[in-house]
Amino acid sequence: MRSYRDGGVVKPGATTDPGTVTPVAPCPEGTSPRVVTSDSPIKLDLLFMIDDSPSMQEEQANLARNFPRLIEELKKMPAGFPDLHLGVVSSDMGAGAANLGSSCGNSLGDRGVLQVRGGCGLDASKGRFLISQNGGKVNNFQGDIADVFACMASLGTNGCGFEHQLQSVRIALSGFVTDNAGFMRSDAHLAVVYITDEDDCSAPADTTMFETPISGQDGSLRCSLAGHVCGGKAVPASVFSTPLANCSAAPDGGGKLISVKTFIDEMKQLHTQSVSVSVIGGWPSDPANASYALGYDSTSIYPELLTSLPICESANGKAVVELRMKQFVDGFGSAGKILSICQDDFSDAMAQIGALISTTVECQ
Repeated sequence: MRSYRDGGVVKPGATTDPGTVTPVAPCPEGTSPRVVTSDSPIKLDLLFMIDDSPSMQEEQANLARNFPRLIEELKKMPAGFPDLHLGVVSSDMGAGAANLGSSCGNSLGDRGVLQVRGGCGLDASKGRFLISQNGGKVNNFQGDIADVFACMASLGTNGCGFEHQLQSVRIALSGFVTDNAGFMRSDAHLAVVYITDEDDCSAPADTTMFETPISGQDGSLRCSLAGHVCGGKAVPASVFSTPLANCSAAPDGGGKLISVKTFIDEMKQLHTQSVSVSVIGGWPSDPANASYALGYDSTSIYPELLTSLPICESANGKAVVELRMKQFVDGFGSAGKILSICQDDFSDAMAQIGALISTTVECQ
Protein backbone atom coordinates (compact mmCIF):
# COMPACT_ATOMS: atom_id res chain seq x y z
CA MET A 1 0.00 0.00 0.00
CA ARG A 2 1.23 3.47 -0.82
CA SER A 3 1.24 5.74 2.23
CA TYR A 4 1.12 9.46 2.91
CA ARG A 5 3.39 10.93 5.59
CA ASP A 6 0.44 11.10 8.01
CA GLY A 7 -0.52 7.46 7.49
CA GLY A 8 -3.20 7.87 4.82
CA VAL A 9 -3.37 4.84 2.56
CA VAL A 10 -4.43 4.38 -1.03
CA LYS A 11 -5.92 1.37 -2.75
CA PRO A 12 -3.54 -1.57 -3.22
CA GLY A 13 -2.43 -2.10 -6.78
CA ALA A 14 -3.32 1.46 -7.83
CA THR A 15 -1.17 3.32 -10.30
CA THR A 16 -0.43 6.97 -10.57
CA ASP A 17 -1.61 9.29 -13.26
CA PRO A 18 1.01 12.06 -13.28
CA GLY A 19 -1.48 14.40 -14.96
CA THR A 20 -3.66 14.49 -11.84
CA VAL A 21 -1.06 15.34 -9.20
CA THR A 22 0.99 18.19 -10.67
CA PRO A 23 0.86 21.14 -8.25
CA VAL A 24 -0.83 24.32 -9.45
CA ALA A 25 -1.11 27.61 -7.62
CA PRO A 26 -4.46 28.78 -6.20
CA CYS A 27 -5.75 32.25 -7.07
CA PRO A 28 -2.81 34.63 -6.51
CA GLU A 29 -2.98 37.17 -3.70
CA GLY A 30 -5.01 40.18 -4.75
CA THR A 31 -7.10 38.23 -7.26
CA SER A 32 -10.48 36.58 -6.89
CA PRO A 33 -12.61 33.98 -8.70
CA ARG A 34 -14.85 35.16 -11.55
CA VAL A 35 -17.29 33.78 -14.07
CA VAL A 36 -15.72 32.67 -17.32
CA THR A 37 -17.07 34.53 -20.32
CA SER A 38 -16.88 31.95 -23.07
CA ASP A 39 -18.87 30.78 -26.04
CA SER A 40 -18.36 27.20 -24.85
CA PRO A 41 -19.68 25.65 -21.62
CA ILE A 42 -17.09 25.38 -18.86
CA LYS A 43 -15.82 22.00 -17.74
CA LEU A 44 -17.08 21.16 -14.25
CA ASP A 45 -15.99 18.22 -12.12
CA LEU A 46 -18.60 18.05 -9.35
CA LEU A 47 -18.02 15.66 -6.45
CA PHE A 48 -20.51 15.02 -3.65
CA MET A 49 -19.21 13.56 -0.39
CA ILE A 50 -22.29 12.02 1.23
CA ASP A 51 -22.20 10.89 4.85
CA ASP A 52 -23.54 7.32 4.94
CA SER A 53 -23.46 6.85 8.72
CA PRO A 54 -26.57 5.58 10.59
CA SER A 55 -28.08 9.04 11.24
CA MET A 56 -28.21 10.25 7.63
CA GLN A 57 -31.36 8.74 6.09
CA GLU A 58 -33.50 11.90 6.13
CA GLU A 59 -30.66 14.12 4.92
CA GLN A 60 -29.91 11.84 1.96
CA ALA A 61 -33.59 11.93 1.00
CA ASN A 62 -33.60 15.73 1.32
CA LEU A 63 -30.63 15.96 -1.04
CA ALA A 64 -32.26 13.63 -3.56
CA ARG A 65 -35.48 15.70 -3.56
CA ASN A 66 -33.71 19.01 -4.07
CA PHE A 67 -30.83 18.18 -6.40
CA PRO A 68 -32.90 19.41 -9.41
CA ARG A 69 -32.52 22.92 -7.95
CA LEU A 70 -28.76 22.69 -8.42
CA ILE A 71 -29.24 21.52 -12.00
CA GLU A 72 -31.42 24.60 -12.61
CA GLU A 73 -28.62 26.85 -11.33
CA LEU A 74 -26.02 25.17 -13.53
CA LYS A 75 -28.21 25.77 -16.56
CA LYS A 76 -27.98 29.51 -15.82
CA MET A 77 -24.19 29.60 -16.25
CA PRO A 78 -23.00 32.18 -18.81
CA ALA A 79 -22.36 29.67 -21.60
CA GLY A 80 -25.07 27.24 -20.57
CA PHE A 81 -25.04 23.88 -18.83
CA PRO A 82 -21.44 22.79 -18.20
CA ASP A 83 -19.47 19.90 -19.65
CA LEU A 84 -20.11 17.91 -16.48
CA HIS A 85 -18.47 15.08 -14.58
CA LEU A 86 -20.58 14.18 -11.52
CA GLY A 87 -19.48 11.68 -8.87
CA VAL A 88 -20.37 10.48 -5.38
CA VAL A 89 -18.06 9.35 -2.60
CA SER A 90 -19.01 8.20 0.92
CA SER A 91 -17.60 9.23 4.30
CA ASP A 92 -16.62 5.65 5.16
CA MET A 93 -12.88 5.08 5.47
CA GLY A 94 -13.17 2.51 8.25
CA ALA A 95 -11.99 2.91 11.84
CA GLY A 96 -8.23 2.86 11.57
CA ALA A 97 -6.60 -0.29 12.89
CA ALA A 98 -9.84 -1.38 14.58
CA ASN A 99 -12.27 -3.95 13.18
CA LEU A 100 -15.46 -3.06 15.02
CA GLY A 101 -17.77 -5.31 13.03
CA SER A 102 -21.05 -4.19 11.50
CA SER A 103 -20.62 -0.78 9.84
CA CYS A 104 -16.97 -0.30 10.89
CA GLY A 105 -15.73 -3.78 10.06
CA ASN A 106 -14.13 -2.97 6.72
CA SER A 107 -10.51 -1.84 6.70
CA LEU A 108 -10.41 1.56 4.94
CA GLY A 109 -14.17 1.34 4.30
CA ASP A 110 -15.04 2.43 0.76
CA ARG A 111 -11.42 3.54 0.10
CA GLY A 112 -12.41 6.78 -1.58
CA VAL A 113 -13.82 4.90 -4.58
CA LEU A 114 -16.63 6.69 -6.43
CA GLN A 115 -19.88 5.01 -5.48
CA VAL A 116 -22.27 3.51 -8.05
CA ARG A 117 -25.55 1.84 -7.13
CA GLY A 118 -27.08 -0.73 -9.41
CA GLY A 119 -30.26 0.16 -11.25
CA CYS A 120 -29.66 3.92 -11.23
CA GLY A 121 -28.99 4.24 -14.96
CA LEU A 122 -25.17 4.26 -15.01
CA ASP A 123 -23.20 1.23 -16.19
CA ALA A 124 -20.26 1.09 -13.76
CA SER A 125 -18.26 -1.00 -16.23
CA LYS A 126 -18.04 2.12 -18.41
CA GLY A 127 -17.06 4.49 -15.61
CA ARG A 128 -18.03 5.34 -12.03
CA PHE A 129 -19.25 8.90 -12.62
CA LEU A 130 -21.89 10.63 -14.70
CA ILE A 131 -20.82 12.47 -17.85
CA SER A 132 -23.11 15.02 -19.45
CA GLN A 133 -21.99 17.08 -22.46
CA ASN A 134 -23.41 19.24 -25.26
CA GLY A 135 -25.89 20.97 -23.01
CA GLY A 136 -26.97 17.70 -21.42
CA LYS A 137 -27.72 16.00 -24.73
CA VAL A 138 -24.76 13.60 -24.75
CA ASN A 139 -24.63 11.41 -21.66
CA ASN A 140 -23.15 8.14 -20.41
CA PHE A 141 -26.28 7.23 -18.43
CA GLN A 142 -29.93 6.43 -19.06
CA GLY A 143 -32.67 8.77 -17.80
CA ASP A 144 -32.84 12.27 -16.36
CA ILE A 145 -29.63 13.37 -14.66
CA ALA A 146 -31.44 14.51 -11.51
CA ASP A 147 -33.17 11.15 -11.15
CA VAL A 148 -29.98 9.20 -11.77
CA PHE A 149 -28.04 11.27 -9.24
CA ALA A 150 -30.84 10.98 -6.66
CA CYS A 151 -30.58 7.21 -6.96
CA MET A 152 -26.78 7.21 -6.74
CA ALA A 153 -26.78 9.61 -3.78
CA SER A 154 -28.99 7.30 -1.72
CA LEU A 155 -26.01 5.46 -0.22
CA GLY A 156 -27.89 4.10 2.76
CA THR A 157 -26.84 4.31 6.40
CA ASN A 158 -24.52 1.35 6.90
CA GLY A 159 -21.30 3.36 6.74
CA CYS A 160 -18.88 3.70 9.64
CA GLY A 161 -19.97 6.22 12.28
CA PHE A 162 -16.42 7.58 12.61
CA GLU A 163 -16.78 9.73 9.50
CA HIS A 164 -13.65 10.57 7.48
CA GLN A 165 -15.22 13.19 5.22
CA LEU A 166 -12.03 15.07 4.37
CA GLN A 167 -9.85 11.99 4.03
CA SER A 168 -12.34 10.24 1.76
CA VAL A 169 -12.33 13.14 -0.72
CA ARG A 170 -8.56 13.47 -0.42
CA ILE A 171 -8.05 9.85 -1.42
CA ALA A 172 -10.75 9.99 -4.10
CA LEU A 173 -8.95 12.87 -5.84
CA SER A 174 -5.39 11.73 -5.13
CA GLY A 175 -4.84 10.21 -8.56
CA PHE A 176 -3.98 6.86 -6.98
CA VAL A 177 -7.46 5.29 -7.03
CA THR A 178 -7.61 3.63 -10.44
CA ASP A 179 -11.40 3.16 -10.23
CA ASN A 180 -11.76 6.97 -10.28
CA ALA A 181 -9.56 7.52 -13.34
CA GLY A 182 -10.75 10.28 -15.66
CA PHE A 183 -13.04 12.02 -13.20
CA MET A 184 -10.89 15.08 -12.52
CA ARG A 185 -9.63 17.12 -15.47
CA SER A 186 -6.77 19.61 -15.41
CA ASP A 187 -8.75 22.20 -17.41
CA ALA A 188 -11.95 21.94 -15.37
CA HIS A 189 -13.33 23.66 -12.28
CA LEU A 190 -13.48 21.28 -9.32
CA ALA A 191 -16.45 21.73 -6.99
CA VAL A 192 -16.75 19.51 -3.90
CA VAL A 193 -19.93 19.41 -1.82
CA TYR A 194 -19.95 17.72 1.61
CA ILE A 195 -23.27 16.58 3.14
CA THR A 196 -22.81 15.47 6.75
CA ASP A 197 -24.33 15.83 10.22
CA GLU A 198 -21.13 15.24 12.24
CA ASP A 199 -17.66 16.75 12.23
CA ASP A 200 -14.76 15.27 10.32
CA CYS A 201 -12.88 12.54 12.21
CA SER A 202 -10.18 11.79 9.63
CA ALA A 203 -7.34 9.96 11.32
CA PRO A 204 -4.26 8.11 10.03
CA ALA A 205 -5.04 4.67 8.64
CA ASP A 206 -3.08 2.94 11.43
CA THR A 207 -4.65 4.88 14.31
CA THR A 208 -5.79 2.97 17.39
CA MET A 209 -8.03 5.78 18.69
CA PHE A 210 -11.25 3.99 17.71
CA GLU A 211 -10.45 0.58 19.18
CA THR A 212 -11.68 0.72 22.77
CA PRO A 213 -15.07 1.99 23.96
CA ILE A 214 -14.74 4.72 26.57
CA SER A 215 -16.94 4.13 29.60
CA GLY A 216 -19.73 6.69 29.95
CA GLN A 217 -19.07 8.36 26.58
CA ASP A 218 -20.78 8.22 23.21
CA GLY A 219 -18.39 6.69 20.69
CA SER A 220 -18.17 9.75 18.47
CA LEU A 221 -17.35 12.09 21.36
CA ARG A 222 -13.68 11.13 21.03
CA CYS A 223 -13.66 12.92 17.67
CA SER A 224 -14.75 16.20 19.27
CA LEU A 225 -12.36 15.82 22.19
CA ALA A 226 -9.45 15.28 19.81
CA GLY A 227 -10.44 17.76 17.12
CA HIS A 228 -11.78 20.78 19.03
CA VAL A 229 -10.41 23.41 21.39
CA CYS A 230 -12.30 26.07 23.36
CA GLY A 231 -10.51 29.07 24.77
CA GLY A 232 -7.32 27.63 23.33
CA LYS A 233 -7.59 24.54 25.54
CA ALA A 234 -8.71 20.95 24.98
CA VAL A 235 -12.43 20.40 25.49
CA PRO A 236 -13.03 18.66 28.85
CA ALA A 237 -14.64 15.22 28.87
CA SER A 238 -17.48 16.42 31.11
CA VAL A 239 -20.67 18.46 31.01
CA PHE A 240 -19.49 21.69 29.43
CA SER A 241 -20.86 24.76 27.67
CA THR A 242 -19.33 27.91 26.23
CA PRO A 243 -20.17 30.37 23.43
CA LEU A 244 -19.42 28.83 20.06
CA ALA A 245 -17.20 31.82 19.24
CA ASN A 246 -14.73 30.56 21.87
CA CYS A 247 -14.17 27.28 20.03
CA SER A 248 -12.31 26.18 16.91
CA ALA A 249 -10.68 23.18 15.32
CA ALA A 250 -7.53 21.98 17.09
CA PRO A 251 -4.65 23.26 14.95
CA ASP A 252 -2.83 19.92 14.92
CA GLY A 253 -5.81 17.59 15.00
CA GLY A 254 -5.22 17.16 18.71
CA GLY A 255 -2.31 14.90 17.90
CA LYS A 256 -4.74 12.17 16.85
CA LEU A 257 -6.54 13.44 13.75
CA ILE A 258 -5.00 14.58 10.47
CA SER A 259 -4.56 18.36 10.51
CA VAL A 260 -7.24 20.25 8.56
CA LYS A 261 -4.45 22.34 7.04
CA THR A 262 -3.17 19.21 5.30
CA PHE A 263 -6.48 18.85 3.46
CA ILE A 264 -6.65 22.53 2.54
CA ASP A 265 -3.09 22.63 1.22
CA GLU A 266 -3.40 19.44 -0.80
CA MET A 267 -6.70 20.38 -2.42
CA LYS A 268 -5.25 23.73 -3.47
CA GLN A 269 -2.37 21.86 -5.14
CA LEU A 270 -4.55 19.58 -7.25
CA HIS A 271 -3.98 19.98 -10.98
CA THR A 272 -7.28 21.65 -11.80
CA GLN A 273 -8.29 25.08 -13.09
CA SER A 274 -9.88 26.23 -9.83
CA VAL A 275 -11.63 24.85 -6.74
CA SER A 276 -14.72 25.63 -4.68
CA VAL A 277 -15.91 23.76 -1.60
CA SER A 278 -19.33 23.71 0.07
CA VAL A 279 -20.52 22.04 3.25
CA ILE A 280 -24.10 21.32 4.23
CA GLY A 281 -23.42 20.33 7.80
CA GLY A 282 -23.62 20.96 11.51
CA TRP A 283 -23.63 24.72 11.67
CA PRO A 284 -26.14 27.08 13.34
CA SER A 285 -28.13 29.72 11.52
CA ASP A 286 -26.99 32.26 14.13
CA PRO A 287 -23.38 31.39 15.09
CA ALA A 288 -22.92 34.54 17.18
CA ASN A 289 -25.54 33.38 19.69
CA ALA A 290 -24.87 29.64 19.56
CA SER A 291 -23.23 27.53 22.26
CA TYR A 292 -20.76 24.69 22.09
CA ALA A 293 -21.98 22.08 24.56
CA LEU A 294 -21.31 18.59 25.85
CA GLY A 295 -23.88 16.83 28.01
CA TYR A 296 -26.55 14.14 28.06
CA ASP A 297 -29.15 14.01 25.29
CA SER A 298 -32.41 12.55 26.62
CA THR A 299 -33.70 12.06 23.05
CA SER A 300 -30.76 9.95 21.89
CA ILE A 301 -30.56 6.16 21.74
CA TYR A 302 -28.11 6.21 24.66
CA PRO A 303 -29.25 9.06 26.95
CA GLU A 304 -26.90 7.91 29.71
CA LEU A 305 -23.76 8.65 27.66
CA LEU A 306 -21.89 11.95 27.58
CA THR A 307 -22.06 13.33 24.05
CA SER A 308 -21.77 16.43 21.88
CA LEU A 309 -25.14 18.16 22.12
CA PRO A 310 -26.83 19.23 18.86
CA ILE A 311 -25.89 22.61 17.42
CA CYS A 312 -29.09 22.61 15.34
CA GLU A 313 -32.24 20.57 14.73
CA SER A 314 -34.97 20.29 12.10
CA ALA A 315 -37.63 17.86 10.94
CA ASN A 316 -34.80 16.02 9.17
CA GLY A 317 -32.93 15.36 12.41
CA LYS A 318 -30.14 17.06 14.32
CA ALA A 319 -26.44 17.74 13.87
CA VAL A 320 -23.43 18.42 16.06
CA VAL A 321 -21.10 21.33 15.45
CA GLU A 322 -18.50 20.88 12.71
CA LEU A 323 -15.49 23.00 13.64
CA ARG A 324 -13.07 21.04 11.46
CA MET A 325 -15.34 21.35 8.42
CA LYS A 326 -15.73 25.08 9.16
CA GLN A 327 -11.95 25.55 9.25
CA PHE A 328 -11.69 23.66 5.96
CA VAL A 329 -14.27 25.89 4.25
CA ASP A 330 -12.64 29.03 5.63
CA GLY A 331 -9.37 27.95 4.05
CA PHE A 332 -10.86 28.68 0.61
CA GLY A 333 -12.06 32.20 1.37
CA SER A 334 -14.75 33.38 -1.04
CA ALA A 335 -14.63 29.99 -2.79
CA GLY A 336 -15.88 28.23 0.36
CA LYS A 337 -19.36 28.09 1.88
CA ILE A 338 -20.91 26.36 4.90
CA LEU A 339 -24.69 25.95 5.21
CA SER A 340 -26.77 24.34 7.93
CA ILE A 341 -27.94 20.78 7.36
CA CYS A 342 -30.83 21.49 9.76
CA GLN A 343 -33.23 22.57 7.02
CA ASP A 344 -36.50 20.91 6.09
CA ASP A 345 -35.71 21.65 2.46
CA PHE A 346 -32.28 21.86 0.79
CA SER A 347 -33.62 23.83 -2.19
CA ASP A 348 -32.05 27.13 -1.11
CA ALA A 349 -28.79 25.39 -0.21
CA MET A 350 -28.63 23.87 -3.69
CA ALA A 351 -29.25 27.28 -5.23
CA GLN A 352 -26.48 28.86 -3.16
CA ILE A 353 -24.03 26.11 -4.08
CA GLY A 354 -24.91 26.54 -7.74
CA ALA A 355 -24.28 30.27 -7.47
CA LEU A 356 -20.93 29.64 -5.77
CA ILE A 357 -19.84 27.28 -8.54
CA SER A 358 -20.85 29.85 -11.15
CA THR A 359 -18.60 32.49 -9.59
CA THR A 360 -15.49 30.43 -8.77
CA VAL A 361 -14.39 29.07 -12.11
CA GLU A 362 -11.41 31.30 -12.86
CA CYS A 363 -9.08 33.82 -11.17
CA GLN A 364 -8.81 37.48 -12.10
